[in-house]
Amino acid sequence: MERIRQDMTGYRMPVYIEEILTQNYCDSFMRMSILREKGNYSFSYKPGILNRLDTSDLSLYEKLLLLRNLIKMSESTEDHLIGAETYLLEPELIYAKDGKVNTDSIRIMYYPDKKKLDFRYKIVLFADRILDKGIREEREMAERLRETAEEGDLNRIKLFLDKSIIRLENRMTGSPAPMQRRS
Repeated sequence: MERIRQDMTGYRMPVYIEEILTQNYCDSFMRMSILREKGNYSFSYKPGILNRLDTSDLSLYEKLLLLRNLIKMSESTEDHLIGAETYLLEPELIYAKDGKVNTDSIRIMYYPDKKKLDFRYKIVLFADRILDKGIREEREMAERLRETAEEGDLNRIKLFLDKSIIRLENRMTGSPAPMQRRS
């Protein structure tokens, strides 16, 4: 696949982020190079064997795994000093190897988020875009995810996704759902 180019003006990227991205220190992002000229940036991405992930081909289980893995990747970007609020999270910016959604196969195409939206809301908006509102179970999942995000922090979202993934795994394998403890 050829290189992908994006241009941006009116933004100032910290030099340390440029270094992290261009030296590929954080493997959550697609390989890229950055050309900076005054206040203009030109981002050039090297997808290699990665292709844009077609989320319409994913099952509900795979969509939830994708959401959970994007959260895991955001934690990795934070460890590399690139806050999750600093980059966009859109389905069009997710690339994958062979359409797989595990963290070893997916990469985020880094593009700065000028609005610096809180990551909890980014993940909810992302889910709204990939979950099919025409399918009752996916529509209800999107609503519960939104409610969970409004009620709490990212840890509650992770817990909600983990429980939902386990329920779907149990359903797929025919295993009974684990017993719920009473509080």
